[in-house]
Amino acid sequence: MCYSYKIKRNSRTTRLTALALFTAAVYVSPVSAETTTVAAWDIYNYPEQSAVIDKAIKDFSAENPGVHIKRSVHAFEDTRIPLKLALSSGDDPQVAQVNQGGGDMGALVKEKLLVPLDGYAKTYSWTTRFPDSILKRNRWSEKQTFGDGHLYGVASLGEMVGLYYNKAVLDKAGIPLPKTMADFEAALEKLKQAGTPGLMLGLLDGNAGQQMLSTLWEDQIDSGERQALDNLIYDVGGTFKDAKLEKAAQLMQDWNHKGYFFPGFQGIGHDDAATLFQSGQAAFFISGTWYMGQFKPNKDIHFAALPVFPGVSKPLMVGGTDLPFSVTVTAKTKAQQDAAARYIDYIVSDKVANEWLQAGFLPASSSASARLPADNPLLTDVYSVWTRVNQNDALGHYLDWATPTMLTTLNQNVQLLMADKITAQQLTEKADEDYQKYLSSLKH
Repeated sequence: MCYSYKIKRNSRTTRLTALALFTAAVYVSPVSAETTTVAAWDIYNYPEQSAVIDKAIKDFSAENPGVHIKRSVHAFEDTRIPLKLALSSGDDPQVAQVNQGGGDMGALVKEKLLVPLDGYAKTYSWTTRFPDSILKRNRWSEKQTFGDGHLYGVASLGEMVGLYYNKAVLDKAGIPLPKTMADFEAALEKLKQAGTPGLMLGLLDGNAGQQMLSTLWEDQIDSGERQALDNLIYDVGGTFKDAKLEKAAQLMQDWNHKGYFFPGFQGIGHDDAATLFQSGQAAFFISGTWYMGQFKPNKDIHFAALPVFPGVSKPLMVGGTDLPFSVTVTAKTKAQQDAAARYIDYIVSDKVANEWLQAGFLPASSSASARLPADNPLLTDVYSVWTRVNQNDALGHYLDWATPTMLTTLNQNVQLLMADKITAQQLTEKADEDYQKYLSSLKH
């Protein structure tokens, strides 16, 4: 989770700041001289999320009486410059959620403020419990190569961008859930003829548009042929002037010309679009699993992978994880590092994964022993897709991870595309111009 998720987290934080920019939950049971104390920062501000972590700490402490977890809950912004300043001065925490990407985790690795977790990954079987497509997001080499080298974090929650659909709207129109892209376009045409908006979209703030573009591009890439995209995102090299990306952009423009989107989508924000979809104003909505909680009350809303393109059996899905947990250099003794890693392993365990599921969130790990809540069929849909995607090593990327400015470039150019100010080909050229400029800067 880098730039896309950063934006999302910031928007969540904005909504939360009135409630709590900084809160702290500390277990105050007596701590003996033999107890190893681990200060832990996380950003789980939502009450339901915080309750999961509080229970996990309580259970972990019962199983590990020699370890005292001192928890602090922070805003997303605190995981950036404030965290770096704290670690540079030698202060807490010993465990922290760290934002992925060169500006955050990469910078901390460069300044040797994080502890490599390779040994713990072997001890706790993280490399077998999590697919490489997830772990690569938290790897950095000695030469500062993103996606390669030592492991510096493990995440607790997952996310992906897929297809929400309103089954009641589809049933009324006599349309089954489309399985292929041809079926999907036929459904959009039939919905239009019936006077029903097919696709909800909110393009005002740009982000939802570039996520749709990313999803349509990666849906054309089989997981067995993902290397070129991985190289692009991890700044190994490549080009955005790609025929499949151009096709994705052309599809969006064509669908707009055909009237398949909710009217006035250019002036609607992505959160308002989600609310309109929740109220039954469109049949489909391409967006992320962060809307699961909002959509849960509407039992007609379900989630699926995007319909497949011809010749693609295991398509990539745009997605990632939330901020991974890392061990910092303020864990100065081996006992403290061991305790910190043990705590992280507990937080990402199958036991806590089930707690996340009961609370309505998607854990990053997939487990055969998962207990899905009976009252949340939408979560069951999401978890089924998540499990299959990870089995296929098909978790893709947010395109804006590629450069620090790619989010702005994509947002602006998707808006221009949908306003018929540029062509699909020009969009790919603008994205590639941003990318090549950034690659060039890395060499200087």
